Amino acid sequence: MTQTRGKTLTGDVELDGVTFVDCRFEGAQLIFRGGTPPNFQNCRFDRTRFAFLDQAANTLQLVRAMAQPQSNMRGVVLGLIPELTQ
Repeated sequence: MTQTRGKTLTGDVELDGVTFVDCRFEGAQLIFRGGTPPNFQNCRFDRTRFAFLDQAANTLQLVRAMAQPQSNMRGVVLGLIPELTQ
């Protein structure tokens, strides 16, 4: 895993396989494509947005479909991410 430390990042920032330590994201678009999840340690986020592309977009679409009330799978989604209910 690559490490980025102590930088201010703007614009498009690829996240897959990167550990960010003591970084600041300013007006950045954080791009996750579904590879190795990134790690954030002591980072700050200002006017930052996420973009889920490629396999990450497919996974997010699946989770969104499962979360719809008519799917009867909302409990499954919340079970996948228990931090959302704490």
